[in-house]
Parts: sequence; C-alpha cells; structure tokens
Amino acid sequence: MYKMKQSLFSTSSLCYMIFSDSEVPMKGYSTEASLTISSDMQFLPLAMSFTEASAKAFGLEKTDALKLTLACEETFTYICKTSKETRSLVMKATNGLYYVGVQFLFNASDFDPRAFNLTAQVSPDDEQGLDEMGLIIASRSVERLQIFHGSEGVSLVLVKEKSYPPMSKITIPESKTLRDFTVVAPDPGTLKLFAGQIVHYYPDHLYPRDFRFPGKLMDMVASGEYGAAVAVGKEELTGGGVVWFQSSGKMVEVFGPYLFNQPPQSSMAARLINAVIEGLAKTGILFLIVMYATPELPSGYFEPLGAIDIFKKDSPPAAITVYCRQLKEDPGSTVWVHPELEEFLKKEYRRLYFARRMKPTESAGEARPEHSVFAARFVKAQNTVILNTIWDGVDFSDNLDRHIRTLGNEGIPNIFFEIDLAYAWQANLIPLLLRREFIPRLVLPYAGEGDIVLFQHGKGL
Repeated sequence: MYKMKQSLFSTSSLCYMIFSDSEVPMKGYSTEASLTISSDMQFLPLAMSFTEASAKAFGLEKTDALKLTLACEETFTYICKTSKETRSLVMKATNGLYYVGVQFLFNASDFDPRAFNLTAQVSPDDEQGLDEMGLIIASRSVERLQIFHGSEGVSLVLVKEKSYPPMSKITIPESKTLRDFTVVAPDPGTLKLFAGQIVHYYPDHLYPRDFRFPGKLMDMVASGEYGAAVAVGKEELTGGGVVWFQSSGKMVEVFGPYLFNQPPQSSMAARLINAVIEGLAKTGILFLIVMYATPELPSGYFEPLGAIDIFKKDSPPAAITVYCRQLKEDPGSTVWVHPELEEFLKKEYRRLYFARRMKPTESAGEARPEHSVFAARFVKAQNTVILNTIWDGVDFSDNLDRHIRTLGNEGIPNIFFEIDLAYAWQANLIPLLLRREFIPRLVLPYAGEGDIVLFQHGKGL
C-alpha cells in the first residue's frame, strides 16, 4: 500500500510525496495490483492495459483513467528509450480510495527526470527534447508524483486523484448552541454535511481545498489516512468538528477545531481536541501540528512552534502562528546539519526542548546527478507555493532561480522550501537556499522522514 505523505500546507497540489507503507486503511476493497515486465517497448501495450484496467477497477472515471494511462505510457516509453539495456521493471497500482497511484520500480543509473520540473521547457527539435516532452505530458496529466533513488534503484510514482462533484446547493442546516453534546466519529451523511458547514462558516484559508468536495472528504476519512470527530446534540445537530491527517509516522496535522454558532465559553473546542489526543494515545504519534489555527483553538493545549508571514497584495503581511503539542516523550533522533544552519538549529532545539543528535555535513565535491527536480505544492487561498527537492542535481541553483522567476511572474508572493534533515544531501543544499534569500522560519518535528526546516523566500516578491 502507498500512503500519501503530504507534508504540511496540505491543500491543492501539483506534486506530493508518496512513500511505501504497509498500512491497509480500510477492509473490504482491493488495494494493490502488480506487474513485472521488461523495459522493452514491445511491452508498452501490456503496461497501458495494466494501468487502465487497474485504474478502472479502483474507481477512476473513464477520463481520469485515460489521463493516468497516458502518463504511464509516456513514463514507460521514456524509461525504455533512455535505458542502455533492457532490465526488469515492476509496476504497482495502488487504490487509495480517493486516488490511484502507479509506481515504477527499476534500476537505471542514467535516468534523468528533469522534465518533471514545474518550469521544464524542452525543444522538440532534437531527439532528447522529444523524449523529455513525454515526461512533461506525464507530469501534467496527474496531480502528484514522487521520485526516489535508493539502493534498490529508482522508484517513480504517479498519482491521479478521483474526480468529485463540487458541493451541491443544498441548504446547510442552521447551527444552534448546543449545551449538551457528544463527540463522536461522524457517519458518512454527517461527515458530508460537516464539510458543507466548514465551507459555509469559515474563510477558505482555514481549511484544505479538498473539504469543498464532501464525497472526497468522506473517502479520505474512509481510507484511514484522515480522521474526523464531530460534536452532536440531542437532535442530531452538529455544532462543530475537527479533522486530522497523519503526515508522517510520528506527526499528525490538525485542521480546526471548527465551531458553528457556539458561545465563546463552550467546552466544545477542548473536547474535540481531546478526542484527537485520546484517539492517538496508543499510536506512535509524538506531535500534533496546527498550521492554520482557527480562532477557536483552545488555549493551553498547544505551544507556539514559530511563525511565518503571508504576503498579500495591497495589504500588510499577516503573521501566522504555527502551533505544536507533544503527546508523549520524544526519544530523540539524529539530524544532518550544515555548518551555516548550525546556530539556528541549536537555538531552536534548545527553545523547543527537542532531543537531537546533530551530525555535521557539507558538500565535498562528490559526484551528483546533472539535473535536479523540485516538487511544488500550491495553496491557492494563501497565494503560496511550497517547494522541496525530490532529485538532487548540480543545477540546483539555476533550477531554483527558474522557479523563483516563474512563480514571481505568476504573481505568487509566498514561496517556501522544505529541507528534510534526515538526508545529508538535502542539508548540503542549505547554503544555496541562504544565498537565494531563503530564511529559516520553522523546525517541524518529524514532518518528513526526519525534522523539516521550513524556509521562506525573502519578504515576498
């Protein structure tokens, strides 16, 4: 099973991380199919048939299934054309309920995925350009991708999310003050109405865009990747609720709590947060993170982790406080630290009481791939993009410049970059970020494979 690892700011996205996970979120439906073939063009029809049949069996509509099939066709073709010799290739299709993912596993030291970049432009006048144009088509046909190069070779995952109808124009029931209520896991009908209430009562920067599609939220919760709790009164009226997402093996992101017409002195917000805490008590989760807190976030439950600035046109920047709660004792971990960020990290770890063993690292002229690849996640409500590097390359600085320039031309003033300190090669990129006016703002505990340092570009573009 592949579990989507969306990191933070989890809203609309272009590229997301996907990692292997053994967890099966929901019983009663098929979760995976696999095919082992050779990286030979004679097997292209078989690869396409496998993708299309899996996509339809896992619930993608015809149009979306064709888009995923097209993406896999171009990817398989590129792998075959760029491979110096025929080799074994494994395709795995995964049903995530609200998405279908197809993973390619293969060995190829010469694989160059630069065309997956948001800013990719290739020339159709040469053979290499034509080959890379296929990757551009593939990346634009799906919502999410991940590339990983490890000891077992290259893992490339393409994900197509299912299409859901937008919220219907049904009348949202008027919420009343609930003096007596019970916090429960919502049934499907209540969950869909809850999504409508969030959209009705709250501005769009306080909830993920996915919440605008009630059926999608229902499948996200049913998949096991998300959880939800609602406060229900005697007349089955919903007065509020909370949603959470396990973004890593040790950290959960909380959305809410959302309260509808409840008095300030209500205990509902605290009871909803307690439901989240109690539900995670027997798991390995160490931290809760709230990136965009609602005004109803109960005091005393969370500590400020730090702040970021959100820049807007024709108005002063808004300071956004990010909150954190530690659920149980943190046994500590090891992080890779570049000397240019050492003082910042020492200060933050002391302030936050995070036990970390810091190992120094910096580039020593070692061989690197020629081209880097960035993932880009867009948060339209905040006019924000979050970048991270999913493939190292010697052109990192030039690639970063292209992304900054392109996003600036698109009028996006808020550019963030994530560095996962579990990887020495990512920590080695820190000086290049600092020289491009990226400022370290937050240390997010266990937000990736390890702690993530969130950098913000300058003071807005």
